[in-house]
Amino acid sequence: MDAATTRARLEARTGALTGRQTAIETHFRGQDGRLEADSGDVSAIIEGDEVLEGLEDAARTELTEIRAALRRLDAGTYGVCETCGGDIAEGRLEALPHVRLCVRCA
Repeated sequence: MDAATTRARLEARTGALTGRQTAIETHFRGQDGRLEADSGDVSAIIEGDEVLEGLEDAARTELTEIRAALRRLDAGTYGVCETCGGDIAEGRLEALPHVRLCVRCA
């Protein structure tokens, strides 16, 4: 996969994750109507909030990894394992374009 395609994939994923974070923040601020729920729905909302917090944490972590991958792309070190310095397999990069380690080092 060439650098332009890789960058486009990483930037598209950044947009999707940023959109997810915005939706979650909107929910937590109560701007989605959840604060008007009756008391019977509150426990379901609380459980849903716990799931959303996990998704938000995962999105934040993935965004950090994607930004680092974009920096590696700019520096010309994208696709190079940060531990051993060897090449990361193309298939691994296609599956996880923000991956930092080869299979052996992971």
